[in-house]
Amino acid sequence: MSKAGMTLTPLQILCVTDYYLPGFKGGGPIRTIANMRKLLADQVEIAIFTRDRDLGADGPYESIQANEWLDAADGPIFYGDSEGFNAKSLQQAMAGRAFDVLYLNSFFGFRSSIQIVLAFRRVRQAPQILLAPRGEFSQGALAIKAFKKRMFLSLARGLGLYKNVQWHASTEMEKDDILRQFPCAAGKILLAEDPIDIENGVEDEAPLKQTGTAKLAFISRISPMKNLDGLVRMLAIVKSNVELDIFGPVEDEGHWKTCQALIEALPENIITTFQGPLEPDDVSRVFSQFDLFAFPTHGENFGHVIFEALRAGTPVLVSDQTPWKTDPTGAITALPLDDLDAWRQAIEQVAARAQPQQAALRAATLDYARSYAANTDTKKQNIAMFQNAASCDR
Repeated sequence: MSKAGMTLTPLQILCVTDYYLPGFKGGGPIRTIANMRKLLADQVEIAIFTRDRDLGADGPYESIQANEWLDAADGPIFYGDSEGFNAKSLQQAMAGRAFDVLYLNSFFGFRSSIQIVLAFRRVRQAPQILLAPRGEFSQGALAIKAFKKRMFLSLARGLGLYKNVQWHASTEMEKDDILRQFPCAAGKILLAEDPIDIENGVEDEAPLKQTGTAKLAFISRISPMKNLDGLVRMLAIVKSNVELDIFGPVEDEGHWKTCQALIEALPENIITTFQGPLEPDDVSRVFSQFDLFAFPTHGENFGHVIFEALRAGTPVLVSDQTPWKTDPTGAITALPLDDLDAWRQAIEQVAARAQPQQAALRAATLDYARSYAANTDTKKQNIAMFQNAASCDR
């Protein structure tokens, strides 16, 4: 049969992730994997092994049968219950199915990564493991619960636990982060950008800009990594009027209490409102109602929420701990976290901006998002990544 008449068999990938759709509180990795499944569907089938509940939820999703394979629009999904999401259940779920790559989306997740790497170390004919740290090796991420992480990293290197693992880096920055922790990973890091979705951007008409006031949105999980407390400390020295709306699930209660105490001490010109979690389909629409997305994160391997702001026409003020860089259009401004005066000035410039200036900046931000999406080579990169991982000898 000629090559033109052949039907190519898609690569079979088993993706393990702590949280997946219909959940949304787990943040960017959920969107990354969902976008990846759609983008690569004609050449790569990605099955999902995940929990049967969202981040922080006491109970499972409604109308989803746990501990068995379910057929979904973009491929099969296995939702493990509280006792069925582990390495043993994963091995049972894999029985009778052939996978080319086992794709882990965490390094420090015990059930979703560590336990699996240990269980599959000596399994013959096991699929190649491809591990995406998802920003866990950034300096900001490693500073949280630093002692435990340093101890495990030292143990993992000493015992060679990851010597046969391939790595997925979303950016050159993340590649460097991986090499700092595992120098022996040189030659085993596959670089592929995280897939994005420009089609679901919402271009709602934004409210008129009020000169003298900055309307800021913070949309993210409430956790030390995302640095809401740092943003509140920055706002304490801002002299202009600021309205900050906070959206996201509370992942860390202790951190949220710290934020609440700092909010209580803010001057009268700073008004904050906690709005709670957002459904994924509402994020772009909500972003479009604000003058700025303020995001002093301690680290992102990509930052899907940043692109969601851009595709809504909302300029982004972000820390320099992400792959996103300051753009001359004004769509993105990246600043060091320790330069509080620069953050103050940037926010006060937003407040001083008049409606015509804001409208022009919004248009430039939308253009930036469209150009970014049009110029990306993400599909080819991700297909090559899985092909290379599948062909690698263990």
